[in-house]
Amino acid sequence: MIKKRPISRKNTRDKLLEKAIQVFAQRGSQQTTIADIAKAANIAQGTIYIYFQSKEELLGECIQKIINPEIEAIIDATKGIEDTMDRLYEFFVQHVRLVKQKPYVARFLTVEARHNEDFYATRPDYSPLKRYLDWVENIAEMAIRDKRIRPLDTKAFALLIVGVMDLTLAQWLSHPDTMDIAKIAESVRDIIRHGTLHSPEPK
Repeated sequence: MIKKRPISRKNTRDKLLEKAIQVFAQRGSQQTTIADIAKAANIAQGTIYIYFQSKEELLGECIQKIINPEIEAIIDATKGIEDTMDRLYEFFVQHVRLVKQKPYVARFLTVEARHNEDFYATRPDYSPLKRYLDWVENIAEMAIRDKRIRPLDTKAFALLIVGVMDLTLAQWLSHPDTMDIAKIAESVRDIIRHGTLHSPEPK
């Protein structure tokens, strides 16, 4: 008779983090209880306290072990692209891919701060949107140096790009059947490349 190997503490901890982030994304961290997470993970509430002292500690670990790596993976996926504008487009595409593959991660990123006014105040070192804004601003500065785009206010440009992405994904998460985010991403790429001015008719 083959004995089942016991589940390691690491596997249990990882499972807890994965289930917890899904519950946090669905209910919001303020409304989520340890009981909700225990039910989702199919374990006793007491088991959670073996690994985490409180819901706040569990939320912090979710951010550090699940959310932050996803953010960095999106940015890292663009590093091999030489053209700055193509790199910016790929950034948008990678985030769309994250939404489709792991909607609970994207929902947490997009919705949590809207539902919890104290979220960033209690976590001053955690701001995924600021990470994105800084990255886009840096890309814009590179594009100006490379003469890919004209000199412009890079902070305003970053707010424009990240704002569009954030709002688009928030809308898609609420009404996924009414939006084609891949098509929107392509349209954003076209606007970034060609602007909005009307091209004169060729003579």
